[in-house]
Amino acid sequence: MKKIMIISFALAILCAGCKRVTVDFTYSPAEPKAGETVKFSNNSSAGESWAWSFGDNATSMSKHPNKVYKKPGEYVVTLMVDSAKYLTRSKIIKVYDTIPTFVCSSDSILLYHDVTLTANIYNPFKYELQYQWTLPNNCVLQSGKTTDASIVVYFTSTGEMPVQLSITQNGKTYDINDKSLLVHPVKAPSILMRTTDNTIVRQRMINERLEPVSEGSEADKAIINQTNDTVVTFNNVTFYASQMADKVPGFAGMQIQHIQMDAMAQKWYVTTTNGLMVANINGGDTVTIDAQATGAIYVDAERNRIYWANTDGLYAMPLIKSKNNQFTTTPTQYNQLNNIDLITVNNTPQ
Repeated sequence: MKKIMIISFALAILCAGCKRVTVDFTYSPAEPKAGETVKFSNNSSAGESWAWSFGDNATSMSKHPNKVYKKPGEYVVTLMVDSAKYLTRSKIIKVYDTIPTFVCSSDSILLYHDVTLTANIYNPFKYELQYQWTLPNNCVLQSGKTTDASIVVYFTSTGEMPVQLSITQNGKTYDINDKSLLVHPVKAPSILMRTTDNTIVRQRMINERLEPVSEGSEADKAIINQTNDTVVTFNNVTFYASQMADKVPGFAGMQIQHIQMDAMAQKWYVTTTNGLMVANINGGDTVTIDAQATGAIYVDAERNRIYWANTDGLYAMPLIKSKNNQFTTTPTQYNQLNNIDLITVNNTPQ
């Protein structure tokens, strides 16, 4: 009987230790303004220590802390109980300005990088709100509409960018037209191209987006002048475009002008008088990619792209991985340059 009581007592202790702890908190006021004290209430079911993170690099170890946000915006507040990562709860708190404004998701806006712009107006009585954004010409609306409270944009040039917002609340309109956003330059790799008149140009690739074509640097010129798309060495064998029809079964009878290889996928990319083609390493399963391709090609294994010159500019698409070389991807036109006779990539950010 005594042994049974001891076992029961031990089980009771274990069950008590297994009791699920719920982590939760509230805050007031529900719509705080910048400079106003926000009171956080810890409603967790248990715990002996608390770690707060307020989303602006400020922290607290108090059970029921107070916090003053100096700037309007959205902040992620996280409470951790007993230093256990699995005992956490996060909530977003929106802090309003004393006057209507808008906030940007980043303190450092980078060229061609998305940022979120969000209207910020104190509206405790839940009046109907109307919005109208006015964006500069070099600002691209990536997501949302100009009548939404929050939009995602990116900028295609650097410097001060004037962004305007009108907010109508309960029949009164607030015009925010004195706010500019500073867009910072970035360094990025470039597609390098040489034209038939020996002009070297580049097109930077920034955050999966393309800058307009610009003049190449001296470093770009040195790189592209060392590029060759008529010779490939693979497994200690040198392949020349002019001899491909003799060396690779499956290319017999073709007049091949330019060659590139995707060594990982064991594919040839070649341009002939019939356009750009892809084939397996033995020349089998030859498929035409672009009948209008005019010559220069480049395989960019790092970005999984094949670039080629077309009659009306530079095109690109993902490298083909299927065994029979079938593909469904639509090629993307990168620019409208004429007479491109050599292509490569400068991976050194400029």
